[in-house]
Amino acid sequence: MPGPFTFDPQSFKGMEYAGWERAAAVYNDSLGVVTSRAADALLDATSVREGSRLLEVCCGPGYGAGAAAARGAAIAIGVDFAAAMVDVAHMNFPNARFQQGDAEALVFEDATFDSVICGFGLRHLTDPDKAIVEAHRVLVPGGRYAFTDWCGPDKVEYFGLVLGAVQKHGTLDVPLPPAPPLFRFSEPAACVAALRDGGFVEVEVTELSLVYRPPTAEQVLEFTQRAAPRMQMILALQSSTARERIRQDIVEGATRLEKSGRIEIAMPAVLARAQKP
Repeated sequence: MPGPFTFDPQSFKGMEYAGWERAAAVYNDSLGVVTSRAADALLDATSVREGSRLLEVCCGPGYGAGAAAARGAAIAIGVDFAAAMVDVAHMNFPNARFQQGDAEALVFEDATFDSVICGFGLRHLTDPDKAIVEAHRVLVPGGRYAFTDWCGPDKVEYFGLVLGAVQKHGTLDVPLPPAPPLFRFSEPAACVAALRDGGFVEVEVTELSLVYRPPTAEQVLEFTQRAAPRMQMILALQSSTARERIRQDIVEGATRLEKSGRIEIAMPAVLARAQKP
């Protein structure tokens, strides 16, 4: 079994790794209540049914592999580079199999799986195109691949809220390590191009309507500070005064999104699917 992994802590991959190791303990009760709702859509997009062989890449708490096992998949494996996330996935879904693994260098043989899915993971990778090629490699001919990613801040109220607060009180021009654009896969055309470049055909991109309903406005801030690695990096590089004002603005902004006594934050997602020839 691969792992344990070590990365340069100052690199983008190292910062993401450290962030997800910390986030594992709180993810189920924060953004997991939203991302888990995309699992069945990913399985439907890749035709997962009884007897299927599925791999979930960047599995996090294991929602996709766990749902595949519940459908009767013959193989339901999830891989994530964060050991803490793998531990959480084991606890969440004991009927599926989970292990540490690098999406950009999968350990599985060619043509092993009927379906590969990646829920909201590509944006956290140093080389997402390499991960797409790896997914293509481990699929059987005719196998299906699907991934989700968030729409842009013009549609996702969470990003509009947080990034707006940073722009108002601080700056987005901070010295982050080299990383792919945050909203690259928010654009359908970029999804289509990446999948075709990765060798896929029959590419289709749709949109999922998802909503985040945190119990309190403070939980939105807590999630941002504990379970959103790139947002953590941006906040950490603000001045102490700006950082405190940003925090206050996030809470106040989330409060303004209350509807009928409940906070509702629109978080639509892109769902891209394709097939290996």
